[in-house]
Amino acid sequence: MLSRRLASTLGYPFGGNLDSSTTVRNGYLVPRRPLVRAEVETLGLTDELAIFGGWTLEAFMATKAIMHPLVADPLVAPSDWPYALCAAARSITLLGHTVFAREDALVAARALLGQCGQIRLKPVYEDGGRGQGVFDDLYDLQEELERLDDMTVSLGLVIEENLKNVETLSVGQVRVPGATVSYLGTQSTTHDNNGRTVYGGSDLCVVRGGFDRLPARPMPPVSRHAIKKAAEFDGLADKHLPNFAASRRNYDVAFGVGWDNVLRVGVLEQSWRIGGASGAEILALEAFAHDPRLTTVHARTVERYGGKADAPPDAMIIYKGDDSVVGSLLKYAVAEGHFED
Repeated sequence: MLSRRLASTLGYPFGGNLDSSTTVRNGYLVPRRPLVRAEVETLGLTDELAIFGGWTLEAFMATKAIMHPLVADPLVAPSDWPYALCAAARSITLLGHTVFAREDALVAARALLGQCGQIRLKPVYEDGGRGQGVFDDLYDLQEELERLDDMTVSLGLVIEENLKNVETLSVGQVRVPGATVSYLGTQSTTHDNNGRTVYGGSDLCVVRGGFDRLPARPMPPVSRHAIKKAAEFDGLADKHLPNFAASRRNYDVAFGVGWDNVLRVGVLEQSWRIGGASGAEILALEAFAHDPRLTTVHARTVERYGGKADAPPDAMIIYKGDDSVVGSLLKYAVAEGHFED
């Protein structure tokens, strides 16, 4: 649905699923995940404006792994690890480390527990808050590490300080042929079919132009701080990641209370692919394309589980049914344009 709607907005015919042998030299691609260099070469991609998403040299570079440095003298480290990026980003993110071995995870946890008192464990390929755990005891963390399968550990784990009273802002930008939009948004949570707290949707304020257009709007100081940090990380990614390009750039920025009762603001992770907020992004692009007088679009996505929720009559239904992984799920998006007073 999202790809078809985006094709209509851009004035492209919708071609359906891409065959593995097809190039997109004269087309537009909406991949489900960030691509890696080998795939980009196979597909014949040379311009990020031919894709809704992005690509990196290696797959781990498009995950939350790159938000934190490795521990000193790690047992396991990727050969293309972006040391310069992680060093430069330390003031933009929360305290934490990325590890690729259980032994390194214990080293990181021991150091952070001594500083913070409570830490969060996150597999780097999980999204929507799934697979995470909070620990204030090294023994409990060690038990959790033993429960994780070897593949999950080898793909990467983030261990970072845990915040109290956390809220998550979304700062993003989408570039398509003929248009650039940026947004500030808030995220909500819901309960999945197993009763776990997971991502429940995004509420976005979308404007024309780049990140620099966002601070011109009235907003709380913490929102300005979040935009600044997201834009800084975005610039560092452009500077330090080899073979990186992205037309869809979304950053989750958390603010909450640290162990010392001081407010923390830090970038949690990036998304350089079609994601949870993309329904709202695409409706905003559509609204701007249809009416050049619009200055702002308020758009939101909603995800609900259990089969009891209904979408508004004017909503774009992204998915409604029984998903093979998460069960009964409803996903929709709505948007409303605004003019300057």
